[in-house]
Amino acid sequence: MSDSAVENTSVLVINYTAPELNHLAASLAQQGLLQQYIRPYANQHRAWERVVERLPGFGRLYTKTFGRRTMPSGLTSGDIREAAVWQDIVRAAALHFGGARAKALSEQLHWSIQQRLAAVAGRHARNARVVVGSYQVSHKAFARTSGVKVLNYPIAHHRYIQRFVAEERELEPSFAATLPDWSQAPAWQEPELDAECEGADRILVGSTFARNAFMEEGFSAEKMIVIPYGADVERFSPGQFKAKQSTIFRILFVGGIVQRKGVSYLLRAYQRFKGPDTELVLVGSYPDDLRPFAPFREDFKHISHVPQAALPEIYRNADVFVFPSLLEGMGLVVLEAMATGLPVITTPNGPGDLVRDGVDGFVVPIRDVDAIVEKLEYLRAHPKERLRMGQNARERAKMFTWEHYRAKVTDFIGSLHENGLPK
Repeated sequence: MSDSAVENTSVLVINYTAPELNHLAASLAQQGLLQQYIRPYANQHRAWERVVERLPGFGRLYTKTFGRRTMPSGLTSGDIREAAVWQDIVRAAALHFGGARAKALSEQLHWSIQQRLAAVAGRHARNARVVVGSYQVSHKAFARTSGVKVLNYPIAHHRYIQRFVAEERELEPSFAATLPDWSQAPAWQEPELDAECEGADRILVGSTFARNAFMEEGFSAEKMIVIPYGADVERFSPGQFKAKQSTIFRILFVGGIVQRKGVSYLLRAYQRFKGPDTELVLVGSYPDDLRPFAPFREDFKHISHVPQAALPEIYRNADVFVFPSLLEGMGLVVLEAMATGLPVITTPNGPGDLVRDGVDGFVVPIRDVDAIVEKLEYLRAHPKERLRMGQNARERAKMFTWEHYRAKVTDFIGSLHENGLPK
């Protein structure tokens, strides 16, 4: 690449798993600002990928796993620099086939992939005028660039999380095994996170809650940039209206079925609320230890992780979405539920920016079983109000599309690219 080309296309984007950075990279590429997008494997519909999709047996497995990693429009194969591909493939296989040894291997590869991405990014950072990197993979690029450094941090600050998790272990010891365990992380992880946070000129988060968590750790408001993520409101839509056949009042939760999402408080609330005409559906993956769920096992229906294409219909078959999360960057599933016309019961800890209390659903305090029960009772008893809130939620979700995210974040990055740091 010539010096003049580098000058005109000088934003480096580094990502591990954050979907928002796929959209950012695509938007920058369309504007001619992208130097390179460094990430693990991406399905770019290359000839060999189309062949793999048609292979008997293996093609089906591919389309359910790696084949789902398609990129938004705007990115070409020349824009993407894949790194740690073989580690990525082996890790996916280990996760698919399961077992204790496979899980241990998966954890090792998880950290190995991050280190590989960081090393590759470091080699490409020198000429970038702006580096936008996801947390855990950006420290080497930040150390080697003289440009503006933007850290994408999709959740609360790591030390805030550690304190919060320690408190939650005391409050809900029976679910402690489902909480994040920082003792399992390698010794280098926290120093590298610290270096990224301290070295960043700006930190990009998805919610007021995440911003406030950083500010509690001493970061200035000026350093924090809040831009909510988006949802595909065409895919996640109410669909064609049809009279509901079932008389069951169906409550839906989607996400990891772990205590970080407030799952114990939902289960306790449902035990008090349930009746012969109600159903609780939990969609997502269980943690390894299922003992915390034993007292509640007859209280809910479980659907394991499903592809995105199957989720809209699951949302449409529900009456209310409950997401009592304790620690969330924003909560994309909340936005998806709203887009499909569901009223939402959630907490301020991430999704609070999305849901207007009493308009699109209800925002209840964290850990408040009584409040969840009260709002469920209200929505069951007032079907017209439930419909009105669902319609409001749909309209509200239209304000948080990926197109809106791309426009806002690329305007921000563009201002850095043109003028350096805003004053």
